[in-house]
Amino acid sequence: MTPESRTVVLPSGTLTMQVDQSALPLGDLLDFAVRRNPRRGFLFVSKVLGKHIPIAPQTAKQVWTLLAAALPPLTQPHFIGLAETATALGEGVFRTWQEQYGQEGAGRQATFQHTTRYLTRRPLLLRFDEPHSHAPAHLLYDPGEQARAARELVLVDDEISTGTTLQNLAAAWLELHPQVERVVLVSLTDWCGRREELAAALSIPVDFVSVLRGSFRFAPAPDWQPPQLPAVVGNGEDKTELLPRLSPRYGDVAGVSHEPWAMGHEEPPIAHGSWPRAKSTDRVLVLGTGEFQYPAYALAAALAPTVARCHWSATTRSPILPGLAIGHALTFRDNVGDGIPNYLYNVDPADYDHILLTYEGRCEPDPELLRQLGPHARAVKLA
Repeated sequence: MTPESRTVVLPSGTLTMQVDQSALPLGDLLDFAVRRNPRRGFLFVSKVLGKHIPIAPQTAKQVWTLLAAALPPLTQPHFIGLAETATALGEGVFRTWQEQYGQEGAGRQATFQHTTRYLTRRPLLLRFDEPHSHAPAHLLYDPGEQARAARELVLVDDEISTGTTLQNLAAAWLELHPQVERVVLVSLTDWCGRREELAAALSIPVDFVSVLRGSFRFAPAPDWQPPQLPAVVGNGEDKTELLPRLSPRYGDVAGVSHEPWAMGHEEPPIAHGSWPRAKSTDRVLVLGTGEFQYPAYALAAALAPTVARCHWSATTRSPILPGLAIGHALTFRDNVGDGIPNYLYNVDPADYDHILLTYEGRCEPDPELLRQLGPHARAVKLA
């Protein structure tokens, strides 16, 4: 794709982008909105992530395939996806890369986990900060001996702007694991202007893999009044009894089945909740909740061939102002006991015949969200 420039005027200011290279057109990748965050007045809203805009599961899979194919040769990698936005992206790239290499050699040696905002009684490996985030603190639990023996560290986020967050994580991991030979930073969009500086700071080879690479600048509007940031940080309480014992947070990924299933299967992958009988003409939406995103994708991918339309998305703690890329916004309480608002964007319940709101462990969704989604929505616990 040839380089392109684009300027977007937002209520909060003017965003100017220079795209140097991209595997997909900018308009197919991104839309734009305004954060409810006084520290940063704009938001790149991905059209291929499956978080703020519902998408077909095959759209996500196509992007994961692009990213996995662009990875450098890996011998014993450990993949880490960043919570909450990139938990499914990270696991999707990891699993797609494994599919390309099968279960032999490097594919068998690969491991995955994602960071989390939730404190549990599992052994904590490290914590680090995401400076520009509405909820900066990340926790990384000990993923086990095989992951800690990795020779390559593959860090996955939806967007790289300054690269500081991934640098912080990489530096903390390398301090504990000096045998790592290479760091690979994977993202949908890479706006980082300090790649050489970042590589020099880590003192080992660093690769950047992305769908789009470019740069941007943002000029705040002088008359813009930054909105007040709502509560976004959890209460820090122990979530061990709410969250499942096995989770990608801890490096457990074998539990997600890739076996096909469909509505009406005798043993659907549900531990609790009624299972709708869908017709081939139905429109279905499968929602993840917060960090729990990939299993919802897997369910949507399995259902998609059996219905007229199947979309996938997830709830989030990210506060965004309605308007621009945010056509609809629902507000409700989080489902992991933090007592903070969560949001669901760009979901009009009238667009679907069935809405499956998936959750993990004992993290049952707020009944208010189900009420807003209507009578054709139900909460289902994925086993």
